[in-house]
Amino acid sequence: MGRAAAPPPLRVGVDVGGTKLLLAARVADGVHVQRAATGAATRPDGLECAIRDFLAGLGAPVAALGVAVPGLVGGRGEVVACDVLPRLVGWEPAAAFADLGCAVCVLNDAEAALREETHDLPPGATAGVVLAGTAVGAAFLVDGQPLRGARGWAGELGYLPLPTADGVKRLDELAGGAWLAARLGTDGAGLAARVGRGDAAALEAVAAGGAALGLGLAAVVNLLNPELLAVGGGTSTLPGYFESAVRSAEAHSLPELWRVCTLRRARGGAALVALGAARAAAADSRSA
Repeated sequence: MGRAAAPPPLRVGVDVGGTKLLLAARVADGVHVQRAATGAATRPDGLECAIRDFLAGLGAPVAALGVAVPGLVGGRGEVVACDVLPRLVGWEPAAAFADLGCAVCVLNDAEAALREETHDLPPGATAGVVLAGTAVGAAFLVDGQPLRGARGWAGELGYLPLPTADGVKRLDELAGGAWLAARLGTDGAGLAARVGRGDAAALEAVAAGGAALGLGLAAVVNLLNPELLAVGGGTSTLPGYFESAVRSAEAHSLPELWRVCTLRRARGGAALVALGAARAAAADSRSA
């Protein structure tokens, strides 16, 4: 009898979020996913342990590892800034996992989502992904090319300044889940629970957050004239949030630009960012 064939190398994606760590690997029968909690006190060593445990349980070699973070990534793949997980600043995942002997790609979480969401668009497309989670992030394609900016940091939609009765606020502060929950004296899980119970104050806060996000979406529609905008992130799944965002975006977009833009929920569900990180790492491994 011949030997059983060795399992093919896997491509693994890691989504480091403000409240959760999500790890995903495409396997023969679908996508294997594992989750763990994160928070403001999360440190690199804890993440590295969780990632290594996940890889050890896959039972196959890893060909490419993609790590997506909610912040700015420097030229060496180091975390330069990360508001929601401040202890990650300075972390270099490629160095931490050098012993694995595989390609390691580190990128912003919205860029990872963009990789996954737009991989099947035609050449020359102009499109974007906006993530409404703990905070708000975004990434864009313009004429088929990633919009990166001078240092690769373009897309910080959450820092869009908006006037309010209480002064100028960032879009993060108006539409991000962490701020919506804080205004109600709770956390993300508490906000979701209150919305699920039909709590009037929570529903109102979620609708207002969605309307604020819609202003950011309208700014993108009017500035970039995209054919596609996809909205993802955990906060965007709260009942009423996405619908409020769509109404607000349409109300504040130029009608001609709005008509040629498809605004939809992002595909890939909760694993969107992790799958995009794996896709980016696979692309890097092929070009190395």
